[in-house]
Amino acid sequence: MQTAHVIGLDISKKTFDVCTIFDGKMKIHSFYNNKAGYEAFVLWIKKFDLINPHICMEATGSYSEGVAEFLYSFGYKVSIINPLQIKSFRLSKMIRQKTDKSDCEVIAMFCLQNCPSLWNPKSREKKELHEINARIDALKMELNRIINFLEKELLNKIVIRSIKEEMQFTKDMIEKLEHEALNIIKNSPVMKKQFDHLTEIKGVGIKTAVTILADMPDINHFKNAKQYAAFVGVTPSHLQSGTSVKGKSHISRLGSKKIRKTLYMAAVVIKNHNPHFQFLVKRLASKGKPPKVIIVAIMRKLLHIFFGILKYNESFNQYKAFQP
Repeated sequence: MQTAHVIGLDISKKTFDVCTIFDGKMKIHSFYNNKAGYEAFVLWIKKFDLINPHICMEATGSYSEGVAEFLYSFGYKVSIINPLQIKSFRLSKMIRQKTDKSDCEVIAMFCLQNCPSLWNPKSREKKELHEINARIDALKMELNRIINFLEKELLNKIVIRSIKEEMQFTKDMIEKLEHEALNIIKNSPVMKKQFDHLTEIKGVGIKTAVTILADMPDINHFKNAKQYAAFVGVTPSHLQSGTSVKGKSHISRLGSKKIRKTLYMAAVVIKNHNPHFQFLVKRLASKGKPPKVIIVAIMRKLLHIFFGILKYNESFNQYKAFQP
């Protein structure tokens, strides 16, 4: 049943605009994106006597986390939506203007019509793991930049020494953070068991397991493995209309690029070294599928296996994973 009272939030770094729809009316207001603004927003909700409102916002990383966690702590129903869903909804309604106020209105309309699933905040351990994993990725990008710069022909020995010192410092920081990530997992009995189950699969290393635990939403947010894979964006997307239009299928890429990148690296190793996946690899190769398509199929299969492991708290079972 749809909620009569909905609120759409469009969040930026310093402010957020809100639009509420109730009793056929629409009210719009702006607040500062800080604790004082969150408290003023709650008073604004009470001012209109909104009963159990459903509050929706786009996923905007750190910008949306503060207000989402604050509202959740007050017992409000909160949903965090993929921005691509809002963009598609806007196009479907043929809404041309795009301003902060129109954005919060579109989000409120989306919430009213679709009643999206509710959001739950990450546990303290998962939030810490997510932040550390994000920092590791940022440092690895920086390390690649330093290495590329060092490959240039430099004559100045002082510059070369400075670059090498910076490179070593960055490597040390990455190693330290990776150690901290493993400590967080080891100190959480639930995550430790999940981590051990995931890394039982040959080719799924520490980085892949940490990324899945840190960056994927709680497994209970998904009804099935197909939804789990769709979140990452490795489900097929088909282009076909009637008999005259038939384009090539490709992955949707609607989910997390970061998780896809990590899975891709794991799938390459699995394709070449994991015997449990060889039947899948050979079957697709016999159909003339190119290597990249096979890699994506392994990525999708991995997510289905991860779903089963995490949902039912089980070890990897090759017979269950590859049953007809």
